Amino acid sequence: MKRVIKVFYISVVVLIFIQYSTTFSHAKIDPQTIVGVWLLDEGKGDVAKDMSSNKNNGKVVGAEWVKGKFGMALAFDGSSQLEITASASTDNYVDGFTYLLSIMPTGNAPNDNTRVIERDWHNPTIQIGAADFYGSTMVAGDQAASNVRGGKWAKNEWSFVALTWDGSVLSLYVNDQMVKDIKLKKPDFSKNHANGAIWLARWKGGAGWDYIGVIDEVGVFSTALSLDDLKSIMVNGLDKTLGLSPVSAEGKLTATWGDVKK
Repeated sequence: MKRVIKVFYISVVVLIFIQYSTTFSHAKIDPQTIVGVWLLDEGKGDVAKDMSSNKNNGKVVGAEWVKGKFGMALAFDGSSQLEITASASTDNYVDGFTYLLSIMPTGNAPNDNTRVIERDWHNPTIQIGAADFYGSTMVAGDQAASNVRGGKWAKNEWSFVALTWDGSVLSLYVNDQMVKDIKLKKPDFSKNHANGAIWLARWKGGAGWDYIGVIDEVGVFSTALSLDDLKSIMVNGLDKTLGLSPVSAEGKLTATWGDVKK
């Protein structure tokens, strides 16, 4: 009987290992393409830690720590922001990029170009309008012909939004769908300087363009992530998809195997 029980538990352990291995193998994102990952799980203080090796930590200015889609998040009131200083890594976007985050608006958008996240002026940026999403990058000194709009958002509801550039196509994703794309020439390059900083929830140029609501799990990459990658991040979060958690499948397997041997 003991042998049967042990065989049963060994089978369970193997299944657990397969489950965790499968979960993490779905994430085929090259770590070298990560510009920054801000889980926003600190819950206090004025620093939003970048979980990547680039250490692009953000400065929390006036925003409030609240419960998020995954763990904690930041709530913005239209006069608060998260500031991420420009760096060589945040400049790495011309040949490909992905900007993504989860948002839950709690107030009206003041206009059709309400800032959610923006590096330089429209280069790149994700914004919201009265009920839709907007993304753009600069081409030949302007964004009038290099933007995409689509999708829908609602107050007090979470939406996952991503903007990607793969070297030829700018694509806007809302939740699990690509809602708009456009073929473009290469974006303008603006070297890191004050305007090259990434800001969340506010426009650097002045008041009246600022987001009211909650933001969670922000990611920036120097490549265009696939729809499957985006879906995994939307459902599982950046932490699990990228394997950032210190608790690994191997650790869980070791603990379980130790229990079996008892």
